[in-house]
Amino acid sequence: MSDPFALPAFIVALVGLIIAVAGALTGIASLWWQIVTRRRGAHNVRVSVSASLPVPPFGEVPGWQMCVSPANIGAAPVSITGWGLEMPKKRGSLVQTKFSPFSQALPHVLQPGTSISLFWPQDEVRLAIATHAPDLKASELRAFVHLGTGEKVYAKKPGVPV
Repeated sequence: MSDPFALPAFIVALVGLIIAVAGALTGIASLWWQIVTRRRGAHNVRVSVSASLPVPPFGEVPGWQMCVSPANIGAAPVSITGWGLEMPKKRGSLVQTKFSPFSQALPHVLQPGTSISLFWPQDEVRLAIATHAPDLKASELRAFVHLGTGEKVYAKKPGVPV
């Protein structure tokens, strides 16, 4: 004689298995989402360096300038308080003190998804290197920005265009 409740017990076990698998999948998806949003939630600043030739609407073109561009790719605003060029082997920094009229005034709050351009005339960069570190090459310097949190964020690769 067969048990009349055998089939429903199998169905209950199958439904329980389906619910357990669905719960595990939603848990994994939730963990993945938390990791992604946690990484994006904090400020995340990327620094790039390029040579630039800013052209004013009126007046004389100032010549080639080194352009340091911090970009906030995070989801929270962050303050940029300063910037400069780091010398290798903990020899210190070359910091821009005379600001170009093309640069954004500092300190500046960098909103999520925005960037600014900070300029330093290439002639002045060459002069600063020759004065303070004549043995260094421009390829050994690394651009950085100071954040309002006290952190220093560096460009991905060393080297500045001069």
